Amino acid sequence: MVNEIQKKIAIIGSGVIAKTISQRAKELGIESHGFSINPNDVACNSFSVFHEINIFDINSIVEICQQIGISGVIATTELTIYPAAQIANILGLNGNPVNVAKDITNKSIVRDKVKNVKNLNQPKFWIYKDGDIPKIDIFPVIVKPIAAGGKRGVCVIDSPEKLFDAIQVALSFSKVKGVIIEEYLVGGIEYSVESLSFIGSNYVIQVTQKDTAGPPHCNELGHHQPADLNSEMRKNVESTISEMLASSGIINGPCHTEIKIINDKIYLIEINARPGGDHITFPLTELSTGYPFVSGIIWISIGEFDCHKPSSFEQNYCGIYFVTEETYYLKPIFDRCEDFPWCYKKNKVSEELSKIIFNDEDNLNYFIYYSRKEKPKIQ
Repeated sequence: MVNEIQKKIAIIGSGVIAKTISQRAKELGIESHGFSINPNDVACNSFSVFHEINIFDINSIVEICQQIGISGVIATTELTIYPAAQIANILGLNGNPVNVAKDITNKSIVRDKVKNVKNLNQPKFWIYKDGDIPKIDIFPVIVKPIAAGGKRGVCVIDSPEKLFDAIQVALSFSKVKGVIIEEYLVGGIEYSVESLSFIGSNYVIQVTQKDTAGPPHCNELGHHQPADLNSEMRKNVESTISEMLASSGIINGPCHTEIKIINDKIYLIEINARPGGDHITFPLTELSTGYPFVSGIIWISIGEFDCHKPSSFEQNYCGIYFVTEETYYLKPIFDRCEDFPWCYKKNKVSEELSKIIFNDEDNLNYFIYYSRKEKPKIQ
């Protein structure tokens, strides 16, 4: 899929996802150029070339990209979505519209854009801005930064007396001024949908089922693929997500959309126009489908994408369990997981179990399971 002349991609950011993409680029014979102000981040040594530069210095990055002949630009986190779109637009490369990228991390704007999507339900919500606390007429509610990731600053509260403090915490994490306060959806199961878009066509690659800690911070304790959905619900999720992506304006690249299904109704939690973290993008989605999802992200950026039909994907079972204070019952399995044939990877950070403050994948104990035959009985 890559031409004889070596392609070069610009990866904006230098975290875990950036490292994964740069490593795959190397495997594909593509030269990766990383752009970040943080020379000590995990990805910096994995790029073909690292450029220490502020990712918001768009003109300087564009000048560098023009000099070296960049073929594609890839965003890796919420913070990099807008700069990546600006750079791709100026260079005439495949990307999302700049105005869409600017607003896609703003949960309130996105909720308004997709409000007419068929079969997509939304909780009641309010916006806090400039010190004006809205009148909330229903509890419990979940208080979130308008733009942040990894469940940072998220808190479920059950009374108006706790609202001010929760807002202040959310504000401290938000990359966009303001806080969104939503009706907390009780019951059901949370999922994420891993998709790729190319020039306006949307492809749902996999649906991930989540284990969550629940209130107050709703941290994610595990991810499992494929999600345990019947064929009718799976089709409903795929069609709803495709329509939602079109309504939100996403036309190129990966998207990690979080939803909740309650009594067969799909509720939107949030849209993230970047690869999913916590090893969902890699290795889970590739293990469960056999499709090179990370390669797909790269191919889209350079305009050479050709998605396989989902019917050709493998139907394997995989997942990750984070072993923390909340999942202490997994510790005996974690200690000896490498003895089992389903163990794909074990990550041991410490003997002591820690409490999840926010999702921070490689700084937690975890194990990944994988089977081509059936989902292993682990618990």
